[in-house]
Amino acid sequence: MLTVIFLLVILPILLWPKTIAIAVIIVLLVRAVFVWGNAQNQILLFNPETDYWQLDGAEEYQELRLKPDQFVTAGLVIMYFETPQGSVIKRFITRDVVCKADHHRLRVLLLARSH
Repeated sequence: MLTVIFLLVILPILLWPKTIAIAVIIVLLVRAVFVWGNAQNQILLFNPETDYWQLDGAEEYQELRLKPDQFVTAGLVIMYFETPQGSVIKRFITRDVVCKADHHRLRVLLLARSH
């Protein structure tokens, strides 16, 4: 992002388009920081009896169904859920977000379901 602003400053572009482009980039950067700073923690719950997942704090997604394909590595898990309305929710779970044992159990569960 800073590289783009630097290039806009040094490139021979008219002053007003340059100023507008820099302002747009700054607004997008401020918005991204605001959204990131106000993000709420969510707890992912699994009920093996019903085979449904739930995001604690997300009332509108009471019953999430795990989609068949998941991305699982030692350091990153990307989970794809389907809502009852048919939309897809993605959640990125890195190794540093949960304890090592929980991250390992999640990877084992997802890999066992995919085979």
